[in-house]
Amino acid sequence: MEIKNGIPVSPGVAIAPALVLDSESFRIPRRFIRKDEVDTELKRFELARTKAIGEISDIRDSVHSTAKEEVGLIFDAHLRMLDDPLITREIPEKIKTKRYTPEYAVSRVFKKIIKPIREINDAYFLQRVNDFYDIQKRLLRNLLGQRAHDLTELDRKVVVVAHDLTPSQTATLDKNMVAGFITDVGGATSHTAILANALGIPAVVGLGTITGDISGGDVVIVDGKTGRVIVNPDDNTRAKYEARGQGYIDREKRLADAAAKAERTTKDGAAVNLYANIEWDDEIEFANKLGADGVGLFRTEFIYSKYGAHPTEEQHYETYRRAHGLLEGRPLTLRTMDFGADKFASEVGLEREENPFLGCRSIRLSLRQPHLLITQLRAALRAALLGPTRIMLPMVGSIEEFRAGKMIVENVKGDLEREGIEFAKDVPLGMMVEVPSAALTIDSFMDECDFFSIGTNDLVQYTLAVDRNNQYVANLFKHTNPAVLRLVKQVIDEAVSRGKPVSVCGEMAGEARFAMILLGFGLREFSVGPTAMPELRTLLSRVTVAEAEALANKAMALCSADEIAEVLDAEVQRLLPSEEFGE
Repeated sequence: MEIKNGIPVSPGVAIAPALVLDSESFRIPRRFIRKDEVDTELKRFELARTKAIGEISDIRDSVHSTAKEEVGLIFDAHLRMLDDPLITREIPEKIKTKRYTPEYAVSRVFKKIIKPIREINDAYFLQRVNDFYDIQKRLLRNLLGQRAHDLTELDRKVVVVAHDLTPSQTATLDKNMVAGFITDVGGATSHTAILANALGIPAVVGLGTITGDISGGDVVIVDGKTGRVIVNPDDNTRAKYEARGQGYIDREKRLADAAAKAERTTKDGAAVNLYANIEWDDEIEFANKLGADGVGLFRTEFIYSKYGAHPTEEQHYETYRRAHGLLEGRPLTLRTMDFGADKFASEVGLEREENPFLGCRSIRLSLRQPHLLITQLRAALRAALLGPTRIMLPMVGSIEEFRAGKMIVENVKGDLEREGIEFAKDVPLGMMVEVPSAALTIDSFMDECDFFSIGTNDLVQYTLAVDRNNQYVANLFKHTNPAVLRLVKQVIDEAVSRGKPVSVCGEMAGEARFAMILLGFGLREFSVGPTAMPELRTLLSRVTVAEAEALANKAMALCSADEIAEVLDAEVQRLLPSEEFGE
């Protein structure tokens, strides 16, 4: 049994065999074989080894005539490795005595070879590791018939183990077959983490070298609340986590039941709206079931993932039309495209950037490539006739940027009118407050902006100079940092005093302890992932505004992020005691 600790990003407990993905996405189909299968599987391994030898020999012979002699010597070394006793004896021994499948035996033996070499941490030896990976992949390709694994065609429950998962990969995971996932890299507020939460898939990221430490078929426990990952647990540990997983499910059910009965106000009657953050339109139905008052953040990036970097106006329109149909009259807040040259550089005619998070992204990309924004706005304004709609510009850092975006909106309205196309003329235009410069000068936006939504994920990142997806500094990414809290409070204070709608749509709004302090700051609109709604609704119905204000004042008098977190945690425990809901 081996225990690893990473960054928890989506709560819950998963227990299942590992499906380890490398760059070629090979899957170890199973771990053990029956006694009567041993001879057949030994022959299958030897056939794969023989085929690998033939392939490498052909490559070596072909390079002799076109490359230096030293290049051929590399493949001579590969051939010697395939004849090494670790390969010719130990792998068959594991098949015979432990009844491992050949694939699993190959994976285990190569892990045994590679791990100590990596631990030497010498540049020369680390380069040799790639040779072993090359041979391992060749054997696996031959054993598996050169089939790479497709995550959309799983036939049993697994824990996906990967260096990283893209948001689009995460969005297409089969929730019925993927019990959880763990990755080498990643941060608590990455889009992958947000998607895992939305899907309700337990996940831990930032584990460093987990893909090199686990073999396909190993049984893995994923504790998405604590960040703990246990490889090949003993029977007692497995039983404990099975009970904990069921306890989490029971807790969520009790919270959902409590939320269904709770008032949609604070304990003293102040109205509080809970809106949903939506990653893709199918999620709206789930949000409706959990009592969402509407959609406070409709992330439109999935449209570009689905249709490419240039979705048509009709593709945009159909997406928004469907969303309105599901909402049945509840409000929809559309955030315009929020990606940058790091994702669609070549597609939109931009060069790759060394630091895309500080480069041409979001509103900056929209202003540089206005045709992308215009297509989206035309569809959004037309669809706004189907239900209450707000349009929100992301990553606004200055009044000049907001005015430029506003001018494009007005020009689009003029174009639609001239073309005789019906559209909603009174759609509110707002902005995301996620850049410190915007938060510090929020008063300058009040006369021109219809509403505000504070994106705390990026606001924390830019305020603290911490890459939220870097596992080495992820511990510094803290919503309770006093500098972050002061900026959030300043924006809420200014908006409330000027009668402008303001919400928080970052992950901060979805955590009970942070929701308490936001309520104390004067916030009455929360936009969160649907899975966070039951706990949040229950909590807010049990606290008065005066209690929240007192808590906020107490927290703001402190100068340490950890001290503030402790104060907030204690108040949540009072309102949502573990003995009532379980942990």
